[in-house]
Amino acid sequence: MAKGRGVDPKAAPSGVPTSPRPPPPESAPRPTPKPAAPPRAPPAAVARDIGIDVPKPVKGCADVHCPFHGTLPVRGQSFEGTVVSTKMQRTVVVERHYLRYIRKYERYEKRTKRFRVHSPPCLELKDGDRVTLMECRPIAKTVSFVAIQNKGVAA
Repeated sequence: MAKGRGVDPKAAPSGVPTSPRPPPPESAPRPTPKPAAPPRAPPAAVARDIGIDVPKPVKGCADVHCPFHGTLPVRGQSFEGTVVSTKMQRTVVVERHYLRYIRKYERYEKRTKRFRVHSPPCLELKDGDRVTLMECRPIAKTVSFVAIQNKGVAA
């Protein structure tokens, strides 16, 4: 047969029995299994200080984008607004109303801005809640803010 046609040159010719492998030595001690470690509280239960004067949430979560229980740093601007939609997963829409002064007419106009905000599960946000949100690195295409405090239902 030609070289490289699936024939192993080191293999024994067909019909010749090969010798079985020797059994492993019995003298080698087997490692003993370690005792099970006592159950610990999940690391998400401990809220870290985010550097802003807001109360830490009582409930824990395992969200990596939570500023208290995950690794998301907050920076920049902070706003207050009202949650108007919770139809997305871990993201809410927050509406903020403010006044802008028009110098020519010496009057104010009402304006509204809508933010898509990451909602950590530990804050349990619902429609109508007043929230404090803070800027963070972009989490998604349109999400660059994270809620850091739930102030309850808006009056």
